[in-house]
Amino acid sequence: MSEIGSSGSFVESGNRVLLVGGASGIDTGALVEAAVNQRLREANTIDVKIAENDLRSTAYSTLQNLGSELQSSLTALRAAFGFSSTDGAIFDARAGTLTSNNSVDPSSLVNVTIDENAQVGTNSLVIRRTAREEINASDRYADPNAALNLNGDFRLRLAGLDNVDVNIVASDSLNDVASKINAVAEQTGVSASVIQVTETRFELVVRGTETGLNMQNTVGAGDNILQSLGIIDGGGAYQNQVQNDRNALIDFNGVRISRDSNTIEDLVPGVDIDIVGQDTGTTLTLDIGNDNAGVKAAIEGFVESYNAFREFVIQNNQVAADGTVSDDSPLFNDSLMDGLDRNVQALFGRTYSGSSDFGSLAELGITLNAANQLEVESSVLDDAIINNLEGLRGVFQTQYSDDNDEFNILRNDSTLGDLSFTLDIVHGGSTIISASVGGDATLFDIDGNTITGREGTIYDGLSFVYAGNTGTSINIDLRQGFADLGVNTLEGYVNSASGLIQQEKLAIDDQNEDLTTRADRVRERAEAYRESLIQQYASFEAQLNRANAVLDQIRAILGTNDDE
Repeated sequence: MSEIGSSGSFVESGNRVLLVGGASGIDTGALVEAAVNQRLREANTIDVKIAENDLRSTAYSTLQNLGSELQSSLTALRAAFGFSSTDGAIFDARAGTLTSNNSVDPSSLVNVTIDENAQVGTNSLVIRRTAREEINASDRYADPNAALNLNGDFRLRLAGLDNVDVNIVASDSLNDVASKINAVAEQTGVSASVIQVTETRFELVVRGTETGLNMQNTVGAGDNILQSLGIIDGGGAYQNQVQNDRNALIDFNGVRISRDSNTIEDLVPGVDIDIVGQDTGTTLTLDIGNDNAGVKAAIEGFVESYNAFREFVIQNNQVAADGTVSDDSPLFNDSLMDGLDRNVQALFGRTYSGSSDFGSLAELGITLNAANQLEVESSVLDDAIINNLEGLRGVFQTQYSDDNDEFNILRNDSTLGDLSFTLDIVHGGSTIISASVGGDATLFDIDGNTITGREGTIYDGLSFVYAGNTGTSINIDLRQGFADLGVNTLEGYVNSASGLIQQEKLAIDDQNEDLTTRADRVRERAEAYRESLIQQYASFEAQLNRANAVLDQIRAILGTNDDE
């Protein structure tokens, strides 16, 4: 802190306040600041470098996010191997339409759920009858909480479920009976409730928890509880039956089908039918086919993600008219970004032999413009989707085959392209001893029954499993698709743990930490230097003050003034 006074400046130095500039008339405060600022130039330069690094790190995060979004869009189009999480690839998805032969809303009769790999085809449905559960009631009572004065056991159960004793004591009420029935409902399949049927009357209602199963009863020791309640007569028949059980009845492709449940899962593989209503005069038509709309949406999502990625690359490589680089281009001429861009663009120049009808994205109407952004000719893409979906699949997805039923591919994280080879396995009867190609056994690592391509070889990224217990030779053919290559290429860059972009961001963080430490040291030394200069100038001013005091004494003795 400094304060300008009539005879100099007061400055704080430690626990003292010093006067500088008073005797000499020199602006020593300005000299101190100039000297200190000279020392601080290095710290200020470091601050600029840290700010530039922060901009680069933020830009890398954006590049990483855009690359991850592009990777995700391709994941929906890639092939699934082994236990891969991409089993829901859009080419395996199915879509269905449900129509009726009249004005009846199909959803008022059935709800249909279609899984991937559902059997493609057209099916007819007539819902003749819904399945329903059996319901029986007791006599009516005025007070559901009054003691029934009954002692005894009974059993109620659905056919095929467990017989469990329900014990009733004299103090139990209608509500207590319902509670005891419900306590064992999971075992017996029979639940109970007390319903107020009029303003003054209540009934015990017992209901099957499953449709299509009849309710069975057994009288136990003591009072005949069920007869006393009016649920059964002396012969064991239900005398207050509200609803009898029955199976669902449908005509499926002209064949009469009966099921004890309204949920039917075994008529068409991959199709669940939930019956909610019945109408013998309505015929429903269920058409199941490929999810063409989903395929096109997935491809358009990929195009959108790629163009967003390319727009970012273009933005960061722009140069102004005067030759300067914009502040909006923190990754200008960045080798990491440019390397990723080149590797992704190189995928478009490949020929994909997994399809016998198409060899490139361009043949599907997906082309690059002058800015290397994608454009889609919808009519060409639509024609491929509708008329040759398998050919289109062959461009995007890796096609794999081998000639051994006990052998399969587990993982394909490679970027090798097309590969055909013979894998020779030596087996010891209980474990794999070695796996080789062309006599070279150094190409694979063995772990139990898993064979993995060794890092640095052309088989890196491939993993297989062999369930056999004898040696064999297996012919393998792998034709890698665009989506698989894209996902695997991007993984090396955008992986949030080990990708090249993440490594560069961590390196920037480390560098900024070192730079911050350096800047702090520079500032500490500059402040120490400031302290030293203040002390020196304060001492200088003190000496001048003493000299001026001596001069004033001499002038007073000699009777002179300043001019003389």
